[in-house]
Amino acid sequence: MPRSTLSTHSRIACAVLRHLSALALCGLVHAGDTERPSARVVRFAIPPVVDGRLEDPCWITCEPIGPLVQMEPLIGVPATERTDVRLGYDEDHFYIGVRCFDSSPSEIVATQMTRDAELNPDDRIEIVIDTFHDRRNAFFFQMSPAGSKGDALIARNGGSFNKPWDGIWEGKATIDDLGWSMEIALPLKTLSFDPSNDTWGFNINRVIKRKLENSRWSGLSRDASFFHIHAAGDVSGLVGLQQGIGLDVVPFVSANWSSDRTSDDSTLLGSVGFDAFYRITPGFQAGFTVNTDFAETEVDDRRINLTRFPLFFPEKRAFFLQDAGIFEFSDLGSSLVPFFSRRIGLDKSGDEVPILVGAKLTGRVDDWSIGLLDVETKRTSSLPARNLSVARISRNIGEEWTVGGVFTNGDPSSDRTAQLYGVDAGYRTDSAFGDKNVNVNVWGLKTSNEEQHGDDAAFGTSVSFPNDLWSASASAREVQENFDPKLGFVPRRGVRQYSANVGVEPRIDSSIRRLEFELSADAVTGVDDRLQTLEADAQVLGVVWDSGDELKLQVKPTVERLDDPFEIEDGVTIPVDDYTFMRYRAEFESALKRPLSADLVFETGEFFDGRRDDYEIELAWRPSAHLSLSTAYERSDVDLPEGRFTTHVGRVRCDISFSPDVSWSNFVQFDNESDSLGLNSRLRWILKPGRDFFVVFNETLRRSGGSLAPTEQEFAFKLGYTLRF
Repeated sequence: MPRSTLSTHSRIACAVLRHLSALALCGLVHAGDTERPSARVVRFAIPPVVDGRLEDPCWITCEPIGPLVQMEPLIGVPATERTDVRLGYDEDHFYIGVRCFDSSPSEIVATQMTRDAELNPDDRIEIVIDTFHDRRNAFFFQMSPAGSKGDALIARNGGSFNKPWDGIWEGKATIDDLGWSMEIALPLKTLSFDPSNDTWGFNINRVIKRKLENSRWSGLSRDASFFHIHAAGDVSGLVGLQQGIGLDVVPFVSANWSSDRTSDDSTLLGSVGFDAFYRITPGFQAGFTVNTDFAETEVDDRRINLTRFPLFFPEKRAFFLQDAGIFEFSDLGSSLVPFFSRRIGLDKSGDEVPILVGAKLTGRVDDWSIGLLDVETKRTSSLPARNLSVARISRNIGEEWTVGGVFTNGDPSSDRTAQLYGVDAGYRTDSAFGDKNVNVNVWGLKTSNEEQHGDDAAFGTSVSFPNDLWSASASAREVQENFDPKLGFVPRRGVRQYSANVGVEPRIDSSIRRLEFELSADAVTGVDDRLQTLEADAQVLGVVWDSGDELKLQVKPTVERLDDPFEIEDGVTIPVDDYTFMRYRAEFESALKRPLSADLVFETGEFFDGRRDDYEIELAWRPSAHLSLSTAYERSDVDLPEGRFTTHVGRVRCDISFSPDVSWSNFVQFDNESDSLGLNSRLRWILKPGRDFFVVFNETLRRSGGSLAPTEQEFAFKLGYTLRF
C-alpha cells in the first residue's frame, strides 16, 4: 500500500480514537447533568404587530430566554452565530420573537416560501411546545428566512410526527443587515393546554445550512433528538390563559367539473358542507364534519410494486389528520396499523366513497389520552352505506410508562360486522446506563369477523436503544392467519417476524464529519416456524462529509421461499422454489444547501432466479424562494428465466410561490404499469390563516395508438372559511 494511503488511514483512525475518547469523557461529565433550562414568559399589555421585524416596544423590554448551544458539528460549545429568543403572551396569543444574527447575511439560505414546504435545504428555526407539560407530546412549528411556515403534531416523544396537520397561526420573517428575524403569534384557540398549569415545555433549534450547524436551547446531548419532548426546557408564568367558547366552524363551498373523454360524459356538481370543532374542556375537543369534501388533497406518489405484498400510502386528508397521533397504537410504524384512516372514504382502488357525516372526540384529560371517531359513509354502486367507528384510550403512568387500548368496529368494504380489540404498554427512559435512551413496547391485538374464527390474533414486543454513537433495536411479533383488521393495514399474515438492527456512527474531526455503519436483519417464518423470508442489510460504509454530501454502500443478502407462484408482471410468474440471492446498493446524495442537488441510487445483483438492476435519479433546482423545480426517474430492469421486463416511473414538480400565502404546485407523473400520465395542478391562496381558497385541476392521459390521449379531466374549486368563537 502506498505510504500516502497508509498515512491517510492512520490520521482517520487516530481521529476516530480521539473522538471516542472525547465522547466517553463527555458522557462522564454529562451523565449526572439533568438540569433543564428555564425562563419566564412576559405578559404583554400591548402585543406586537407581526411583521417579522421585532421593533415593537414589547420585544425591546423582553429579555432573551438564554443562549442556544451548538449541537452540530461540535457539541456544548457556543454557537458561531448568536440567536436571541423572546417569549410573550396576552389574553389571545402566545408570541415568539427570534433574532438570528448572521455575520454574512448574503449567504443565508432561503429558498422555500410555500406553506408546509420541506425546509431541509434552508436556514430555519424549529420550535416544540409541550403545552400539557407531559414530556411526551407537543406542537411543532418552523419558519424559514423566506417566510415559509410549517407545523406538525408530535406524539410519543417523536414516535409520531404528524406533518400534514395545519394549525391556524401567523408568522412573518425578514432578512436584513444583521441576519434575519421572525415573529410568530400562536392563537390560544389553536393550542390545547391545561389553564391550571402555568408551565409549558419548550425547546428551540436553529439551523445554519451553509455551515451545517445546529444549535439548541435544551437537551444538550446527541442522545436526545430535538423531537424527544422529555428533553425540552421549561417556560413558566403563563397564568390566566383562556380559549373563549372554544368553537371553530369551517363552512365550505365547492364546485367540481369532471369529464370522461372516452364516453364523452361530463358532470358539474356543487357541494356545501362544514367542519366544526368545539373544545369541551381546554384539552378535550369534539369535531364534526358534514358532507365532507377532499377536493384539495394532494395526489399520492406513483409506485410500481415488485413485491408480493401491498404498498402503504399515508393519510393526507385534513379531517383525519387532526389529532391523528392520539389514535396511533404502540410503535409499529406502517408494518401493521390497527386503525388506518385511509380505509374510510376510499375504496380499494383509491376512488372516493362520499362521507355523509363524521364525529370525533379527541384530547387529553389529566394523564389520559382519548380518541373516539364515528363516520357514516354513503352508499355507492359497489359499496353499501356503512357506519365505522374507532376508540383509542391510553394513560401515562409517571414520566416513563404508558398503557392503552384500541377498538374498531365496521367493515368499509361490506355490510358484515367486524371488530378489532387491542392493548399495548410502553416504557421509555433516558437514564439507562446513566444517560442513555431505552424504549420498550409490548402489544396484543385480536379481530372478530363473521367469516373467520380462530387464529385471529397478533402480538409482539420490541426494544430499542436510540443513541448517538451506538444504536440498536430488536423486535418479535406473530400475526396469525385469520387476523384481519378491516379498518387497519396488515401486509402479511400467518407469520412470525424477528428483526434486529445495530448501528455505529463515529465522528471524525476532518473533512469527513462522521462515518455510518449499520447491520440489520429481518426473518419471517410461518406460524409453524418454517422460514419464508430472510433479509439482511449491511451498510459497509456510510460517509457524511463536512460539506453535507453523503455516500452509502450496502450489501443485501436475501433468502425467499415461495410456497405459491408469484406473478410479478403480466405473463411473468416466478415458480415455487427456494431462492437465495445477493444484491448491492450504492447511493450518493449531494448537499441540499446548494441551489442544485442530486440523489443517485444504483442497486444491482441477483433477484430470485435471475437478475435485477435498479436506477434512481432525483434532481432539484431551487434558484430562488419563488421557484422550485425537481425531477425524478426510477427504472428497474428485471431479467428472469420466466421473462424479461422493465418498469419506469417518472415525476416532475414545478412549485411557484408568489408569496408565503399564494402558491401554485404542479405535479406530473408517468408509469408504464398503468401506461398513463397524470397531472395535478393546485393553486392555494391563504386569504388569512384558516381561510383558504383552492383551485385544483387533474388530468389523466393514457396510451392509445402509440401516443398519449386525455381520458379523464377534473376541475375543482373550494373555499373554506374558519369562524372562531
